[in-house]
Formats: sequence, structure tokens, C-alpha cells
Amino acid sequence: MNEDTRTPQINMAKIAVGGGIAGAIFAFGSMAIFLIGIPAIRYVFPAAIVLGCGVALVLHFVRHETTGAPWILSGTKK
Repeated sequence: MNEDTRTPQINMAKIAVGGGIAGAIFAFGSMAIFLIGIPAIRYVFPAAIVLGCGVALVLHFVRHETTGAPWILSGTKK
């Protein structure tokens, strides 16, 4: 048998999903699959939602001196 025989597999990185309702359905469907398939995630998920909303609020209300300037500074001095 040929050693270069490829088996067809689904690669999530190759599935094109844009924004809008199709992207939202895909995101919620994927989330539901993981929540059903891995029961331990069910306990961590609410904390992740709360923490994510908190980070989003902080990032929303942070004031920047210059619009468009990078706000994560590099580790080395120039």
C-alpha cells in the first residue's frame, strides 16, 4: 500500500465563516458541542463569561493618549 495515502479529515482552520448571523450560529454551535462533550467546562464557563465581560469593559473605558497608537509597549527600550 502506498505510504503517501492521505485520509480525508475536516480541518476547522479551512472552514470559511464570516461575520453576521452565519458566524454567530457557527460560534454558538461549536460552543454547545464543547459544553455537551466536556462536562468539566460547564463549571468554568460562567466564570469565563464574567471575566471576559470584565476585561471587555476595562478595554472599552481605557483612555488612550493617541488614537491608533500601540498601547502594549515593547519590552526593550529604543
